[in-house]
Amino acid sequence: MILVPAAVPRTAPAFQRLIDPEQRPAIRAGLTVEALPPGVQVEQLPYESVESVTVVLSGRLFAAGRILSPGEAMHHRPGTSCRISAVRGAPTTVLTVRPAPLRAAVPLQRSNSAPAASWRQVEVGTVRLDQDGVCGPYADRAADAFVVVLSGAAAFLGELGEVPLLAGDLVYVRAGERYGLRAGRRGPVTAVLGRVGAPGAVLGPEWDSRSLPSGHAGPQS
Repeated sequence: MILVPAAVPRTAPAFQRLIDPEQRPAIRAGLTVEALPPGVQVEQLPYESVESVTVVLSGRLFAAGRILSPGEAMHHRPGTSCRISAVRGAPTTVLTVRPAPLRAAVPLQRSNSAPAASWRQVEVGTVRLDQDGVCGPYADRAADAFVVVLSGAAAFLGELGEVPLLAGDLVYVRAGERYGLRAGRRGPVTAVLGRVGAPGAVLGPEWDSRSLPSGHAGPQS
């Protein structure tokens, strides 16, 4: 279990590398967070061998002709770039998830090669828990997992028991470790849940093994 308190920046511009595979070779993905000032455009360069996923944590983001709200995600195929824009009015904070490649991958400006059919390694969803609601616990042997609390106070259900979490906190766990979330008594909790599988693996319905008390939004394409 890796706990990153206050992982979501409150002011823009800001950039932080939250989970770094170069420092922790056993993990399956790198996670970075960036706070964009209103109206700013960012070009996300592609990687040839892995996808990347942009998750909105706060504010609103315009990408690929649509507006994404907090908790929504967009998957980028390997070898493709994407221009994202923070919607005017307030800063936008985005989480970028990129699986660790099997070999060193250099950012590309353009790629004409078609990615393999099994390019998707990341699954992202949003869970909303009412007071005292519970999500999990799960123990996914096929994928690493991460949780980011967007709003409310919760407890992370892991190998060390219950760990208090506040809005903006992030937890990353290795494959096989237990993880889950419990809402507190002060109100509802909204959180992003993600899983990162091995290259070429198909993620099973781990979250479907128990229905979420307050609804679950599946991966955004």
